[in-house]
Parts: sequence; C-alpha cells; structure tokens
Amino acid sequence: MKKKSIVLIAIFLILINITGCSNFSSSQKVRAPKNKSIPIKGSFKVESADDYKNDDLVSRSFVFKEDEFWDGVDRFIGVSYKIKIVDMSEYLLNGYRIKNIKKGKEVQVVSVISNGNFLYDFIKINDELIMLVYNKKVYRLKKTNDEYDISSWRRNINIFNSKKNTSNKDVALFLGIRSKKEGEYSYKTYYLGTSNDEIKEMYVTDNIFLPRKNGFWKINIEDSQIKVNNISKGQEKAFNKKDGVFLAKGNLNTNMYIDFVGNDYIAINEMDGLIERLKIVPVDNPMQQRGVSIIDLLGENYKQNFDEQRDSILKELNGVEINKDFKYENIGISRKNGSYLLKGRINYKSGDFFSYVDFDTGFFPPSNMVMYDTLCIPMKDIKNKIPQAIDAYTSPNKDIAVIVLPKSIEFYRIKNQKLSEKIGEIKIAKEDKIIMLEWAVGSYSEVWRDNFIKNNSVEVININ
Repeated sequence: MKKKSIVLIAIFLILINITGCSNFSSSQKVRAPKNKSIPIKGSFKVESADDYKNDDLVSRSFVFKEDEFWDGVDRFIGVSYKIKIVDMSEYLLNGYRIKNIKKGKEVQVVSVISNGNFLYDFIKINDELIMLVYNKKVYRLKKTNDEYDISSWRRNINIFNSKKNTSNKDVALFLGIRSKKEGEYSYKTYYLGTSNDEIKEMYVTDNIFLPRKNGFWKINIEDSQIKVNNISKGQEKAFNKKDGVFLAKGNLNTNMYIDFVGNDYIAINEMDGLIERLKIVPVDNPMQQRGVSIIDLLGENYKQNFDEQRDSILKELNGVEINKDFKYENIGISRKNGSYLLKGRINYKSGDFFSYVDFDTGFFPPSNMVMYDTLCIPMKDIKNKIPQAIDAYTSPNKDIAVIVLPKSIEFYRIKNQKLSEKIGEIKIAKEDKIIMLEWAVGSYSEVWRDNFIKNNSVEVININ
C-alpha cells in the first residue's frame, strides 16, 4: 500500500461536505436507521484502489439491502447496519494509522453487522459514492444499480443466516514464540481454538508451524541453518522428504535467530563475526545469501525516503558506517503501538568497537508479509485497562484480543469494541517474543486445527 495515496484520498474525503462517524472517538454518536431506511442501499462496484497489484477486490460488487448484504463472495441474511459519527482524523489515525488529517471534520461510517460480528466499515460520501478502508488500503465504490437480482446471489457464493449461523464465531490462532535459554534460541507454536468467545482447546508444538495460501510449513533454525519444510495437503511424511526441506546455510562463524515469520517472508537477525545484521528472506527460497531489499518489498517510490532517513542518522553518528553494500537489505520488522512497521539498521565502527543503530522507517510491510494488522481497540484504551500491556493484537472478527505482558500473554473477549473478560493466558519468560501471529475465522479454523494436530507432535495445555 502506498501511504501517500491513502493520505491523498483521505484528504479528498475531508474536502467533501459530509457528516459521519468513527469506531474510535470517545464522543461518538450511534444512530439506528429509522423505518427500515438503511444508510447505504443498492449495488456498488469497486472501481479503484491505492494499489491494483494482485488485488482481487477491484471490480468486486457489494450489495446492500434492508436485511441482507453481499460482499461479492458471501451473502449474509439478517444483517444490521450501524451509523457512528466521530472525527475523521481520529477514525483514520486510530483505526488505520493514516496521519496528517485535519481535525474537527465529521464523517459518516456505516458498519455492517452479522450475527453480532463486524464485517465491514464503509465511509459514505453520498448516495452514489462510498469508500471502503480494508487491510490498510482505500477502495472507491460507485453505485451501479438500485435493484437486486436475488437469483444471482445463489451462484457460487456462500449463504450465511445470521440468526442461525455461528461459524464466524469460531476462531483459530497460531502463535509463534521465540525463547532464549543459556544463549540458545528455541521456537514453539501455540494453537488456540475459540468458539463463541470461549477458549475450547489449546495445544503447543516445537518449531514454527506457518499457515500459507499454498499449505502449511514448518520452520526452524538448526546449526545456523534455516530449515523450511513444505507440508503439502495429504503428505503427512513430507517432513522427511528431501524435496520438501530447504536449508539456508550461513557462514561457519554466523549465528542467527528468527525475528518474524509471516506469509511469504522470514525476518532474521544474524551475527557474522562481530557484525549483527538484519535480513529478510522468502519462505520459498531461504537459501539465498542476500536478503530482500526495501525496494523489492515496497518499490522504487520508497527508496528516496529511505535514503533520507539513513542520511539524517549518519550525520549524527559517532562512527564510520560499515557494510554499505547491504544498506537496502539491512532491514527487519518491529512492533509499535500495536502495529507492524519495517525498520532499518546501520552498522558502524567507533574506535575498536562494532555497533549498530536501528530506526523506524514509518513504512508498513506489504500484505504478502503481514496479511492482517488492524487493532480494533486503540492501544491507549488497552493500556488504560491493563497498564502493564506491552503489545496487543485483535482478531479479524473483533471478538478476541491478545494482550502481551512482561511475563504472560493474556486473552480477552471484546464487547462493543472494548476489552471484556479475561478468558485465558500463557505464561512466558521475560525474554520470550511473539514472532508469528496468524488468524483463521469461520470454517478455516477447523482446517487449521486438524492440520496442526495431524502434522505435529502436540502437547495439550490445560485451559482451566
């Protein structure tokens, strides 16, 4: 996603004389539609997005009816609509981390609710034009029709009755944890299964078990080698097949540990002699000696900004930069205020000492690195309730919150976009770190559970 594009579109919305709402303002006003008059009605087609590359939402149609909603893939029966009015700048900053928006401008945001679960938020500009902010992208939808061809809804789509269906209340969570003991790193993956906001079961296994679009993968580091095992569907013994295992060999004097795993990429920290570098490699090809560059991840448009940030730091640096040839590849990923950000590193030598300085680029990782990264509760609200909170994640259906504390990871229900009861926890050491967090909602949650148990030696965790 190009951040500048989002800002420009958001500014465009401000210039339009509309009123609206937000999920995040403390002074928000909620209005229920009167007399079955819904705020958005008819068929709307996605005409444009910030980045067209590999975007399957472009050209998709969304249909709004009094008690039905279609997102182009699924049809939901018995939906409700909520209108909330808040400040535009608060909505975009707290919900989607879009900055530089003039304060004091109210917008109308329409939430689509099915079976008590949030589906989408739409920004209504007028009766003919709406906006959708989804996965940190802004989409423009234009009205195509007032009528609905109900028969066409039943072709190749899933139909959900919100009064009967509860599948979208089922959530599966894969939580990858890195631990350090006596200088050695180890990795575990936790599976957490919930239904109707209750934890049903919890398992743990060694190594990282990563869900991807093309199946499930095992990832680990052994003897300074990244070991990646592609477990194809139906191949229970793929772990022992040579063609299913790839090794990324480092130098003999190189030690490394995994700092992040997500979708198509692995972020690592490697120590080559006295020099500690960052590196991002593809899951499909961890053997490559050089890491993926910031330009490969985000495009040429980000190069100048990245250079300017580095130059500014170098001017204040009390030392001589080393490994300049790796400057675009010396990158990793960090967490800040409940969000992922790409970071850069500058290695330098000061006298006889080798050191480095890390800096936040302000760039969000691409969707093929982080698929879902939206915090539905502002971090400041989480800290008000749990002052010791270090980090937080929320599920895509806005039902479950994962709160990271110094010595535990706690799980909470979410009610009315606020933290509710605590429903479980995992004890961790102070040095432990979450390096992977992946969600599945609905029918996919059962697939994740079955593959986790089938392809791993698991330990059952008592949740009582």
